[in-house]
Amino acid sequence: MSKIENDLFGIPYELNVLKEHLQGNITIDYDIHTLTIEPMIGNGQVRYTNLQSGLHTFDFNLKLHKDIEIPIDSITSESIQFLYCLEGYCYHQFQTFEEITQIEQFQTAVVHSDKGLVSKIIIRKGDHLKFNIICVNKKKYFDKYSKEDNPFGKKLQVLLYEIGNKSKHFHLGNYSMKIAEQLKLLFGIEHSNEISEFLSQKGRYYLVLAKHIEQFQAEIENTSNTSGLLKNELKLISEVSDYIKEYPEVQHSIKTLCLKSGLSPAKLQEGFKFIFERTVSDFVRNVRIEKAEKLIKTTDLTISEIVYSIGLTSRSYFCKIFKKKYHCSPKEYKSK
Repeated sequence: MSKIENDLFGIPYELNVLKEHLQGNITIDYDIHTLTIEPMIGNGQVRYTNLQSGLHTFDFNLKLHKDIEIPIDSITSESIQFLYCLEGYCYHQFQTFEEITQIEQFQTAVVHSDKGLVSKIIIRKGDHLKFNIICVNKKKYFDKYSKEDNPFGKKLQVLLYEIGNKSKHFHLGNYSMKIAEQLKLLFGIEHSNEISEFLSQKGRYYLVLAKHIEQFQAEIENTSNTSGLLKNELKLISEVSDYIKEYPEVQHSIKTLCLKSGLSPAKLQEGFKFIFERTVSDFVRNVRIEKAEKLIKTTDLTISEIVYSIGLTSRSYFCKIFKKKYHCSPKEYKSK
């Protein structure tokens, strides 16, 4: 099926090509197309989101019954791909080269190849994989922003210079928990019918792309700010943050969180400052305020009930920190 025919049926050309490798059915919700794979292939979905002309993204959430090779250059041509592994691991290989590179959990990669040089992702059977690819068309997207006189455009110019003059390019990056925190909010979500929520979700992909570019720029200039934490320690920090988000009402303390994670107080604080750019107590406070804001928007609970449900005891203190973040009192926010 040609690209024109695909457009007529409302299915992006890139997703239909992917369907040849991962058999399944495609459903549409706004600009989001979801390929649900056949049970004979495995379990899971691939979500395609068109962000704008020249910029789209794939979210793989799969557990396969057999090894699969996906030629990423055939599902996105003339582009630079920003890869991130949120869970599990996979491999990358250029077709005519023997070297295969493993992309581990929380790790980034940047890939580019000239037309005709097959670049592929290899997914092994039996492993649950959550993987994101942001595809940036050099002609449509980079040319537009590289002409603009702003810091983002300057970074794109450097990026193009580094990658564009090579027939093939593969950069295996460091671990990035900042990208992980954004993608966690996108994987497994049920898309809301609210247009504002839908746009907010799409906006997170731009944040992920910005983090990719920022990290890649720092790594090629040897100025990346890496922590002294090991991968398993970063994973523990991530699990602690998820626990706090799930149970904001619990009276979290450094001592209890250290006991839960097995990390020292110093490691715990270092991890939160590196990933979230906050201390542990600041992170807990922010989670509670954001949970309160959601409850105000979506429930009929009184302000006092909300204060209690997020683990605070002082309504006046809650109003003070809420106003600092949202620039109005909880009561004013609720009336809006």
